[in-house]
Amino acid sequence: MSQANARADALSNTDAAGQERLLEQLVLLREFDLRCEKLWTDGEPLVGEFHLSLGQEAFTVGTCAGIQDDDLICPSIRGMGVYLCRGVPMDQLFASFLERQHSISGGRWAHWHTAFEQSNILPQTGMLGAGLVTAGGVALAQKLRKTGKIVVGMLGDGASNTGYFHEGVNFAAVKELPLVIVIENNQIAVSTSIRDAARVPDLSERASGYGIPGETVDGTDTLAVQRAVATAAQRARSGGGATLIELKAYRWGGQTLKDPNRARTPDQLEVMRQKCPIALLRGDMEARGLLSGSDFDRMASRARERILAAEQIARAYAPLPNASSALDGLLNVYAS
Repeated sequence: MSQANARADALSNTDAAGQERLLEQLVLLREFDLRCEKLWTDGEPLVGEFHLSLGQEAFTVGTCAGIQDDDLICPSIRGMGVYLCRGVPMDQLFASFLERQHSISGGRWAHWHTAFEQSNILPQTGMLGAGLVTAGGVALAQKLRKTGKIVVGMLGDGASNTGYFHEGVNFAAVKELPLVIVIENNQIAVSTSIRDAARVPDLSERASGYGIPGETVDGTDTLAVQRAVATAAQRARSGGGATLIELKAYRWGGQTLKDPNRARTPDQLEVMRQKCPIALLRGDMEARGLLSGSDFDRMASRARERILAAEQIARAYAPLPNASSALDGLLNVYAS
């Protein structure tokens, strides 16, 4: 099936309400990232690094839409969209940035390393790619317990060149785990282009070396991402084992907000910005009469209002954790 036919099929199989929900999530993530970016550039005392996902919002929005609520997911370090899509309270996310006690991390660590059990979000680690090993272990537990749940492990293109990646994919393949492996190929790892780090044009080609299916998807096309992940999830759920999905898009900004992003010229960045996941889905909906310009403006306005309200709630929370609570986190790590 050609890309155009696949897209038409995806559009026809996603109802208007479903497309609107996807667009709302894309807009919410874009506006959330823009607000975080402004807080950082304004010199707010924020904790942790900020790995924005501007330009690649469809990675997480489409992936989360392709799985069930009770499935588990281990986001990448650029996975704020996972938290937003899976219903983590936004005020608690802001509280994490402000290092407040009432946050998903208890004010102890950056947001992307934090599990959120209520939303079935697994913890990421500071070792890029290692989350895939964790996700494989959790997937093995689902298989042994026959829960019917699948696990999604997300990692960047740079992390796919680590030993953790090989170990994680190989283990998933050999054990036929209910695992969907998603590579977020945003074309550049810190300052190294993927063209300088891998010989294959599509990272999904690596799947054949492990004996599992692989697919490369346009990572700006939210519906295409949703469809690919849903297909892989169904395969995993029915006992077919793991699938490797590569999502391709461009990261508009630097590795973090501290990164001056000089690896690409302004002209290159402008070309990249033409591939916008929000513009793509919005254009499809407008062309089919499912959305008007005023509808979109109201959607964006509601998102900004929600974000600012959550920020204000977070600012009213208790201040930094005190020293007496330093060991409390151990209760969340070790069984008593």
